[in-house]
Amino acid sequence: MKKLHQRYVSRRKGSFFKKSFVMILLIACIPGLLTGAGVYLFSAAKIEKELQHLHENQVKRQISQIDDKLEGLEIMLSQLAYDPRLMNGLADADLQTDFQTTYKLSKSLFLLQDQNPLIHKVELFIQGKEPILLNPEYSGLTDRKILKAYHSLLEGGQNVYWKDMSGASSGMALVHKIPGGILEPFGALILTLDERELGRLLESLSPYSKGTALLFHHNQKPVSWSNRGKTNFESALKERLEKQKNPQGSFVMDWSGGAYSVSYGRMDRLNQEWTYVSASPMSAITAPVLFLSKLIASVSIAGIVLAFILAWYASHKIYSPVARLIKLCSGEGKAAYFPDEFHWLEKRWEDLSEESGRLKKELPHAANVFFQRLLSGYFADESERNLRDRLKRWGWEAKDNVFTIIDVQLTGLYEGNGSFTKKDESLAGFLLGNITRELAGRTFNHIYMTDVRSLSLAVLLASGRNTAFKEEIAQFVRELTDVIYSISKLHVTVTVSNTADKLKDIPGIYEEVKEGRHYRQFENASQVIDLSRREDMPPAESYYPFALEKEVVRALRLEERDEVERRIRLFIRELSEKGKTEIRIQPGMMQLFAKIQEEIFHSGLHPNELFRRKNLLQELSELREPERAVGWMMERCISPYLKEMEGRKNRQQKRLVEQVLEMIHQDYMNDISLESCADRAGTNSYTLSKAFKQVTGINFIDYVTRLRIEKAKELLLETNKKIHDVSEEVGYRHSYFNRIFKKQVGIPPSRYRQIHQESS
Repeated sequence: MKKLHQRYVSRRKGSFFKKSFVMILLIACIPGLLTGAGVYLFSAAKIEKELQHLHENQVKRQISQIDDKLEGLEIMLSQLAYDPRLMNGLADADLQTDFQTTYKLSKSLFLLQDQNPLIHKVELFIQGKEPILLNPEYSGLTDRKILKAYHSLLEGGQNVYWKDMSGASSGMALVHKIPGGILEPFGALILTLDERELGRLLESLSPYSKGTALLFHHNQKPVSWSNRGKTNFESALKERLEKQKNPQGSFVMDWSGGAYSVSYGRMDRLNQEWTYVSASPMSAITAPVLFLSKLIASVSIAGIVLAFILAWYASHKIYSPVARLIKLCSGEGKAAYFPDEFHWLEKRWEDLSEESGRLKKELPHAANVFFQRLLSGYFADESERNLRDRLKRWGWEAKDNVFTIIDVQLTGLYEGNGSFTKKDESLAGFLLGNITRELAGRTFNHIYMTDVRSLSLAVLLASGRNTAFKEEIAQFVRELTDVIYSISKLHVTVTVSNTADKLKDIPGIYEEVKEGRHYRQFENASQVIDLSRREDMPPAESYYPFALEKEVVRALRLEERDEVERRIRLFIRELSEKGKTEIRIQPGMMQLFAKIQEEIFHSGLHPNELFRRKNLLQELSELREPERAVGWMMERCISPYLKEMEGRKNRQQKRLVEQVLEMIHQDYMNDISLESCADRAGTNSYTLSKAFKQVTGINFIDYVTRLRIEKAKELLLETNKKIHDVSEEVGYRHSYFNRIFKKQVGIPPSRYRQIHQESS
C-alpha cells in the first residue's frame, strides 16, 4: 500500500508544471484565438454587413425590375388605348353586328395578353345601351353586380390607374379609360395581372426559403405576396411596417425564435404609392459567414487540440529537469509531492545548505575524532589499505607518504621574563596553536594538530619519500622557535619522532614522542629533541637532595609558609641542576610530594579530603618549568595544608574561650581572675589571654567588668535593693562599685536609678 501511495504521489505535479503547461498552451493557442477572433470580429462582421448591404441592393434591383415591368404594362396599355385605328368610331360601332371591328379588337387584346407573362387577361368594356365586354372574346353583361363593378371603373377623374379587381374579376388590374384624354369615356381597357406570375416575381425579392415578400397598394391592401404560407408572419410584418415612419429603409424583426432582415420602400404607380416589403432570415443571409466561422472554429479547435498535445509534450520536456532535481533532492531516489516545486526546492535548498553548514562545522570535529583515534591506536585491526582510503576521504594523499609526529611545548611562562604572565596561559596556548598551524601549513602539504593542553601540542606531518623531509622539519622547527620567541619571549621545546612508512605505525611513534619529550633539559631554554638520535644522548646521573627534603618537612611542621617556599625552591633548583632532564627530575618532585603527603597524614589530615579528590600526580607530571613547579607545590599542596592547620587552631581557641565565658557568667559575682579560669580550663594564663582577645575582641578584665555593670543596671532598674546590696551582688565593694559604675556609665548608680524612675 505504501509503494502504491508513493507511486501515485510521484506522478502528481506541482504548480510549476501546471503553470508552464498553461503558459505554453496559451502561447500556442493565442495566435489562433486572436486570428479566429479577428476574422470573426472584423472580417465576419464586415462580411455580414456587406451581405446585408448586397441583400438590400438586390431588393432594390428586383424592385426596379418589377417597376420596369409594370411600367411596360402601363405603356403597352396606353398605346392600345390611343391607337386610332382601333378606337376611332368605337363609341358608335355596333360590335354585335360589326364582326370585323370586333375581330380586330379581340385580336389586339389577344396579342397584348400574350406579350407579357404578367398579364393574366386583357378586357375591353364598352358602356352603351347594351354594355359589351371583350375578354378578349365578345360577351354580354347581364349580371347587374358585375355590370355595376365595370361601370365603377369609368368613375373618377383619373384616366389611367391601378385598381384592385378582386371583387369583380381577380387580382390587381390596370384600368385605362377610352378614349383617352376626354371627360366622358365610353369604355375602359382593363389589364389584369397574373397573381401567380407576380408572386414568383416577388419571390426574387426574398430568394430564401424561409423569407417572404409583399407588395401593397396605396390603400394598404396587398397587391401580391410570395406564396409561402406565412400568413401570420406577413400580418405581423404588415403591423410592424405600419409603425415605420421613414418611407424606406430596413430593420431587423424577431419572429419565432429567428431574426429577419426586413427591407421596405415605396414606388410610384400612376400617382399611387405602392409599398414593397422583403423579409429574409438573417441565418440565410449570413450562412456564408456562419460557414466561414464554423470553419475557422473547427480549424481553431483542431489547432487547440494540437496545441494541447504539443504543450503537454513540451511541458513534460521542460519539467523533466525539475522532476529529476526534485527526485534527487527528495533523497533515496523517491519523488515527492508539493504544491509549488520551486518553493519546495528553495526550502529544500535552504535545508540542505543548513545541513551542509552543520556538516562543515562538524567536519573539523569529525576529522579531529578520526585523527585522535588514529593516534591512539583505535584502528589497530584495520588494514593499511583501508586506513589509507579513509585518510584520503579527509583530503590526505596517503600513497607513497611517510609520517612524522612533532611535539611542541611552550616554556618560560611562569618565569615572568616574557610578554605573558602566568595569568595569560590560555592566551599563550592560543598563540602557540595559531603560529604552529600557520607555519606547518605553509611548509607541509598535510598536517593534523592536536588541541593545546598544558601549553603543549602534537603535529602529525605527511610528506613524500624524499630526503628533504627532514630538512623541511628542521627548517620548520627553527622558524617556529624564532617566531614564538620574537613575539612572546617564550621558549619552545620540540620533540621530533622517527618517521613511519605505515599508518598503523603512527600510534607507536605517537607514544614514542610523548615519552621522548621528557628528555628535555629542565630549564627555561628552547630545545630540540630528535628521537632518531636518541642513542647519541648521554645518560643522565641519578640524584636526589635528601637534606633539602628534610628542611622542607621541618619548615612545614613549624607552619612557616615563607620558609617552606624558600626550601622548595632550593630543592627544585638543585634537582634541576643535577638531574638535568625532565625524565630524571619528575620522579624527584614526586618523591618530595610523597613526603609532604606523609607529613599531612601525621598531622591527622587525609590528602584526599584536603586536596578535594584532585589528581595532583597527573598535574605534577605535566610541570615543565622550575618556577612553575614551585608555584604549583605552594598553591596546590602547602597552602591548603597550612590553611587547614590554621583553621584547626582557631576552632580549639574558640572552644576554650566558650568554656571560659560560661565560667564567667556563672561566677561573675565572686572573686574571679584570669589565672583561676586558666587553671580550671587546663591551660596557662598567656594562652587563655591571647585566645580570649582573638575570639571576643576584648581582654579578660574588660569583659568581666562589662558583664558586672550590665547586671548592676538590671538590679537598679528592676529591684528596690540598696546600692550597697547591688554592689555586693555583682562582686564589688560599695566604694569601688560607685567609682567603676560612674567610669563605665558616666553617672553614679543613684543618679542612674533616679533618671530612669522619673522617665518611667
